[in-house]
Amino acid sequence: MSKKAFGTHEIARICQVTPPTIGRWIEEGKLPSFKTGGGHRRVWDVDLVAFLRAHNIPIPSMLAGVSVRRILIVDDEVDMRRFIQGIVSKRFPGAEIHEAGDGFDAGRKIATLFPALVILDLRLPGMDGFKVCRTVRADPALKGVKILAITGVGVEDSRQQILDAGADAFLPKPFLAEDLAAKLEELLPGESSKLDE
Repeated sequence: MSKKAFGTHEIARICQVTPPTIGRWIEEGKLPSFKTGGGHRRVWDVDLVAFLRAHNIPIPSMLAGVSVRRILIVDDEVDMRRFIQGIVSKRFPGAEIHEAGDGFDAGRKIATLFPALVILDLRLPGMDGFKVCRTVRADPALKGVKILAITGVGVEDSRQQILDAGADAFLPKPFLAEDLAAKLEELLPGESSKLDE
């Protein structure tokens, strides 16, 4: 699915505010953005729609078909899921964030939600993260799903095994909020950050 990026002036018209207000929202982290090669700020349509929905701003017809970004956090530790959720919701305000506590629940949710990203712990009750990853990669309908594998057990062996199984990236536990934020940016930056006016 192709994505469109919007400039601050276009977003200001949609939100019925001034371009400097949009710039402030971007600087405050309320509206995720990226910079073009020429230094212009842009916002992807999925992030704009999520922002509009979160703030009860009417969605114009040109954005009506844009779906909200879905992210699935899979970890058997509730505290870890909460920690990750806080970071994800800050990076992608308005995203639909779902959780699963075991591999079977994760597999079911991936197949029904078609998330943009799965943050997948490898040591899970029931079906482990390796099997979840291989199952996702075996299904052509799920080829667009990005997988960020996380674990604190056997880090070096796990890293190679899960990347071989088809994960897009790996992050060893414990990790800092900034480490996860960097991986999110790497995995879901939009199709390109080289747009210019």
